[in-house]
Amino acid sequence: MGEHSGKGWRHCVVVGAGLLGASLAGAGKARGLFVRTTGVGRSAANLATARARGFLDDTTSDLARACADADLVVLATPVRTALEQLAEVAANTPASCVITDVGSVKGPIVAEARRLGLAGRFLGAHPLAGKAESGAGAADVDLFRGATVVLTPCHVTSARLRERIRMLWERLDARVLEMSAAEHDEALATSSHLPQMVAYILAAAADGAPARERIVALAASGFRDTTRLAASDPDMWTDIAQLNRAALLSAIDDFAALWAKLRKAVDEEDEAALRELIAAARRLRKAVAP
Repeated sequence: MGEHSGKGWRHCVVVGAGLLGASLAGAGKARGLFVRTTGVGRSAANLATARARGFLDDTTSDLARACADADLVVLATPVRTALEQLAEVAANTPASCVITDVGSVKGPIVAEARRLGLAGRFLGAHPLAGKAESGAGAADVDLFRGATVVLTPCHVTSARLRERIRMLWERLDARVLEMSAAEHDEALATSSHLPQMVAYILAAAADGAPARERIVALAASGFRDTTRLAASDPDMWTDIAQLNRAALLSAIDDFAALWAKLRKAVDEEDEAALRELIAAARRLRKAVAP
């Protein structure tokens, strides 16, 4: 299925040559996994950067043409755009072509793949890797080294397809986990999507405060670190919030319940309750970053 000498892929098409897409193309070329790479995108300048850096062999804005002889297509556009592009990719790729993505919400695109009859050749993936910078200029052939990549097969995904996509990411030096799309989206709602929303709201609260100018003047590393995510692309995160709505709402509700508990402890000067909350927070932090 879409393989090159049992070791890689003859023609990899990356749709969206931003940080993740260009890094994947470059990493695959550097490790001999891709014989040829084509980047599809709207920004000629970004595509030119990826090509000049040696990550892409060809570039185009014509998705259908690029897919005509692909044996691997990676959707690396924002989650809603990838969802919309899936049908066009399906219609213009050979029946042997494998399709995957790198989006941070899996439920909708896995469901759409099944609706389109792609369950036998689509396998969703989510590399938990990134940088503050974006675009092909920030791409890095070692971006995925040591990163966790989640694959989200469904019950009809073949063992062979799972093996091929797992091999791809493992050859890029990533650690691969598998879980259902629902399990992934539920976990990411708390580990990724909720922190993003908290950063936005914390920064928005400071922006709307009467003492805004003094807050800005006195903002130290704690505030800057906590609100770093608030600089993230609003279009991307609006899509993520909408597409992972149910899981994110559940995470927000759990957060709100603990926030109310914290407020009550502060209001009532309940030292024991405060210490209990802080201890739980420190315990989790040590588990995440020992």
